[in-house]
Amino acid sequence: MNERRVRRIVVVFGGGSSDTGVAGVLASLASEGAADIAAVFLEDHNLFRLAELPFATEVCRITATQRPLTVGGLERQMKLQALRAEQAVRRVAERAGSSWSFRIHRGRIGAAIAGVRDVDVLLLGTGRRSLAPSGALGAVARVVRSDEVEPLRPAAVLLDRADTAASSLDAGVRFAVATGRGLIVFLSDEVAEACPNLTRRLEPLGPKRWVIQHLSAADRGASFVDLRRAAPAVLVVSAGDADFEESRIGTLQRQLSCPIVVVRATIP
Repeated sequence: MNERRVRRIVVVFGGGSSDTGVAGVLASLASEGAADIAAVFLEDHNLFRLAELPFATEVCRITATQRPLTVGGLERQMKLQALRAEQAVRRVAERAGSSWSFRIHRGRIGAAIAGVRDVDVLLLGTGRRSLAPSGALGAVARVVRSDEVEPLRPAAVLLDRADTAASSLDAGVRFAVATGRGLIVFLSDEVAEACPNLTRRLEPLGPKRWVIQHLSAADRGASFVDLRRAAPAVLVVSAGDADFEESRIGTLQRQLSCPIVVVRATIP
């Protein structure tokens, strides 16, 4: 009898506004089967460099009040956010029966995941960072559930590579079915021409649960506008043939405010 294959899921928390959503997406991914979860909390080294400047200040998003941004204060806030992320990963792993690990890394995503081998799925929070407000320590005890993300928000799949379009779409369909969401398929003309039968893979969703939106081949900026306007709960994209293409994924992170799932083309 063949042993059940354990998938390696790497999840990167970054202190952005979508980190709560990341925990929910992770719960859905881990529930699909046996998984090993490697979680990383990514500290922005540029933000610490900024905090070293004597004139650096931070502005509260709620009250618009200003206060000095110091290295000590930033480290305390990062510690709070990392603790919150670690507790979320622990809960997800315990419920799914998955093995897990958690560590903190200060630097770039590429360096943070360089030592992780055989990655099947890379789950990323938004690149738009937000600091924890003062007195937010009580929020650490809050239970992160997989249904915390607004259930009416659809998932989305970006199909801009013909060689990995099928695996990306299958991953998006599985997530949409598992969470009861609709699915928006952002389709490039290149992929539409190379893969004319992709819509058959949408059948598990049922009628009226999916929509295809064609990307503008001439205007990349317009494509990002379309992605942002859709406001998906999660965006599924494919990895490159050789690596996770940090520059491409980083651009999507900066443009969007939702978790991003990067899948390998070889996932069964």
